[in-house]
Amino acid sequence: MSAEMSTETDAPVTGWEDTTPSGDSLTLAAMRAMSDRAAAWAEAAGGTVRRVGGLLVADALSPCVFLNAALSAGPVDLAMARAADVGPERPCLLITPHPTPDLRSAGLQLMGCPHFMVRPAGGAAPPPPRDVTVTEVHDPAGLAEWAAVLAAGFPTPASPAPAALLGGPARFWLAYADGTPVATALSWAGHGVVDVECVATLPEHRGRGIGAAVTWAATLADPALPAALISSDDGHGVYRAMGYLPVSRWTLWYRPQARGRRQT
Repeated sequence: MSAEMSTETDAPVTGWEDTTPSGDSLTLAAMRAMSDRAAAWAEAAGGTVRRVGGLLVADALSPCVFLNAALSAGPVDLAMARAADVGPERPCLLITPHPTPDLRSAGLQLMGCPHFMVRPAGGAAPPPPRDVTVTEVHDPAGLAEWAAVLAAGFPTPASPAPAALLGGPARFWLAYADGTPVATALSWAGHGVVDVECVATLPEHRGRGIGAAVTWAATLADPALPAALISSDDGHGVYRAMGYLPVSRWTLWYRPQARGRRQT
């Protein structure tokens, strides 16, 4: 046993402690980057960010479940799950890289256990499909287009992307087909990794390589860093073809919006 490993008299070290450097693992780095992105989005939207033990709860005041996020780098128990709440007016997503107990008694529903995937740094994107261009959004008008395509492509309830995020670590990518915006992605560079989020393509434009083209832009937002994402079943093959490798399965639960109460 090496000198760095715990002995019988030491407290066990799991690698998920707040004191663990982000460089300890790409999984930890990606979770911290995702948490920073969720917190920044919530604050830019005029929402709230709070910590309950090891759980970060970012309420972006959004009707979209993916934007009101509760994230934990460490294991989640029932007490933490009950704290993953932004009120009955809005849904909330709980994200952890660990298996969890059954959290239904905390009012949550299982969304799934998708793959966490990582792509090594470097490389170059292939040319986009013919008549497809990918651009970075730099102004509020482009951001409004981006948010509209994201809502239609997922689909999710429409939710504005805060203009206050422009010019910061969040970078917004929009793909056009024949001049029409049809696909989105977001990148957030932090903790030594590029977190790739919000990949969506309008249904009528899928199967043409447009989703891959916009994902390449987000993936190589900082070519010197590895990129990481949580993969949907539909996107898994696309990401594998880009060089993303499945590392583990994460666990996603969600708290639905209370029936009969909608945000206005």
